[in-house]
Amino acid sequence: MKTDTTETILAQIASYGPFLPGSVRKTTEKRVRKDGKVKVYDAMPIYTYTDPATGKQTCKRIPKGAFDRVRELTGKYKGMRKLIARFEAAAVAENLGDGSKKNSSR
Repeated sequence: MKTDTTETILAQIASYGPFLPGSVRKTTEKRVRKDGKVKVYDAMPIYTYTDPATGKQTCKRIPKGAFDRVRELTGKYKGMRKLIARFEAAAVAENLGDGSKKNSSR
């Protein structure tokens, strides 16, 4: 079984590249014409993230051409969160060792 060490995970994090926290979604707008037909238009995509300064969720409209790139970067952030969780688990395992149990002398 392969065990993770903090050094190997830190090397993976350093080589991970750019990422964006949050999510992105496409929206549509429905407009009713005078003759009663409904026309559906693609609206600008919306990027949603939590502002680190205030802790509030913020939305920004992004250009249509940037949607695929932003979706790729937000997907990479989900992978980064998994790496950070693995790093935390490896750090706890390395620093606590075998003597971490309360009644380990019994």
